[in-house]
Amino acid sequence: MAKLPINTTLKTERCRSLTVLQELGEGGQGTVYKVDYDGRPMALKWYHENVFPGRQKQFLENLRNNIAHGTPHECFLWPLDVTEPSNGSIGYIMELRPPEYIVMTRFLLKQKFASFQVCADAMLHIVNAFRIMHNDGFSYQDLNDGNFFINPKTGDLLICDNDNVSYPGFNTGVVGKSRYMAPEVVLGQKLPDKASDRFSLALILFLLLCKSHPLEGAGATPPCLTPSIEKIIYGSNPVFIFDPQNDTNRPIRGVHTNAINMWPCLPVYLQDAFIKAFTKASMTCTNGIYGGPRVIEREWVDILSRFRSSIVPCPCGNQEFVNEEKYVCSVCGKPLPVANSLKLARYTMPAYPGAKILRGQLSNCGDDVAIEPVAEIIAAPNDPKVYGIRNASKETWRCITSTGEQRNLAPDEVCPVKTGIRADTGNGSFEII
Repeated sequence: MAKLPINTTLKTERCRSLTVLQELGEGGQGTVYKVDYDGRPMALKWYHENVFPGRQKQFLENLRNNIAHGTPHECFLWPLDVTEPSNGSIGYIMELRPPEYIVMTRFLLKQKFASFQVCADAMLHIVNAFRIMHNDGFSYQDLNDGNFFINPKTGDLLICDNDNVSYPGFNTGVVGKSRYMAPEVVLGQKLPDKASDRFSLALILFLLLCKSHPLEGAGATPPCLTPSIEKIIYGSNPVFIFDPQNDTNRPIRGVHTNAINMWPCLPVYLQDAFIKAFTKASMTCTNGIYGGPRVIEREWVDILSRFRSSIVPCPCGNQEFVNEEKYVCSVCGKPLPVANSLKLARYTMPAYPGAKILRGQLSNCGDDVAIEPVAEIIAAPNDPKVYGIRNASKETWRCITSTGEQRNLAPDEVCPVKTGIRADTGNGSFEII
């Protein structure tokens, strides 16, 4: 059955019934429908006939394993139930995606984020979700621009196509999408795993920020991209477009404009992370080890949390990536709306309305709370030039003023942003300087 007619009814393995209501979209593996699932609006991914030749049994076993395990994180549109076979095909049930979530592919074209802070939030959600998933023992195996749906106003994330997720050594037959696979997978040296996920994850992050592929520059734009040439560009001889040791694949002016403009603006620590992710050592086999060392998710959480903290909006409309204590707009030349700085354990961040301290910036913590806001800078309602810091956590802080006076700050209470105030949040401390 290539497609399901509207009003088709099916049974599932969990003894539920569903009715097809509307076609939502079609991809390489199948078609997604809105369905009535025992009275609830849900989504059904229905596979094309013979999409898994000779391995449908194994693929179905993996799908059932994932359903039994349950979702590792709420942002995954995780399989919940499998249909009974019908005319040689099957499908699975998942939650519906709300319409305000936009596929990542569109962000690489014309769709914009509300701000760079929102883009950083989306990147943080991506790496933290994969950190939790990998800690659960899974690997995703097929990361590409069609997997991620992002709210452009908030950076909130949903991840689809989780039928490809599997445990180590379980071969679903899915190796990934061209241009997104790790070199060792392109060359057939390894099946997808956590390490190849991490390569693809870095690629996704680079695309979101720079709107250009990290391996596609002057040395990787042939007149015709044949399978053999593709294997060289992404497999046997990949070169990062900003590799400090190899300039043979630099971005082309007038073609890769976004990458050329964005790269010099990125903080050095973020540039270094991408260089580590796409250096020769990370993309080749060394002493029998494929693709190492790669940037792991915890590193990305730390780097992107710091990056988010460095993005300061200027009244002129520019969004400045600031260095520590150099709070001047590079466009209009005026001081940025920064009152003070917040001294954290590893670096200093500017204090401006909208700035947040995330739990992972203060100390080591659980994966599920690493990007949870602990503190937020707000402007006084009667004077926008006066800033306060709100306790955004559920814990009461112990604060010490510049005069040595001690007081507690309960959740949602606000203290002034003044030099010399120190706060112990119960999960780490910071000082206003």
